[in-house]
Amino acid sequence: MAGGFTDKEREEIRQKLLDSGYELSTDIGLKKMTVAMIAGSAGIAVGTFYNFYASKEEFVIAIIRDTEVRFENEMAKHFSKDGTISLKKFLEVFRGNFKPENNILLRMKLDDWVWLKTHISDSAYLNKTTDIKKYEFLFTRIKGIRQDADPGVVVNFIKSIYALYQNRDSLFEDSLQINVDLIFETVYRYLKA
Repeated sequence: MAGGFTDKEREEIRQKLLDSGYELSTDIGLKKMTVAMIAGSAGIAVGTFYNFYASKEEFVIAIIRDTEVRFENEMAKHFSKDGTISLKKFLEVFRGNFKPENNILLRMKLDDWVWLKTHISDSAYLNKTTDIKKYEFLFTRIKGIRQDADPGVVVNFIKSIYALYQNRDSLFEDSLQINVDLIFETVYRYLKA
């Protein structure tokens, strides 16, 4: 056990680090966030940070994955016993993930996206092949989808939501929520059998 921590202590420290990462990424952005800032905000030594994550990049991936796991757990509550979900319910739950308070990627500005793309490009995130595979898998579990639905179309719609938030400084931010709602309505109309 690295650092001599109990499993409970490790989980508490890991959660403090993730909470600090969420807060710092919102306040100053991923690009400006440093390991020293993360550790200081979590109330631990920098060396302790490295007992949990090998780098800032690995930590950022952990934050993104934590967000994803929370969404997956929420979605799992709505699958029927046969492992399927209706299109309407899927999009309702999925839509809940596309609010800045629930999705760290929607809090990021353009310079953070540039940092992310240049620093974690080899990971499963921000990877077109992985994105398509996720949606192809989901399509097999969603009832009411048209047979010829193209996962790439849905991925592009979802990425357009991220693009809106990345560029929110040049948009009417009070109207962003309506834009996102309209994108989800379009996705529903596109996918519906």
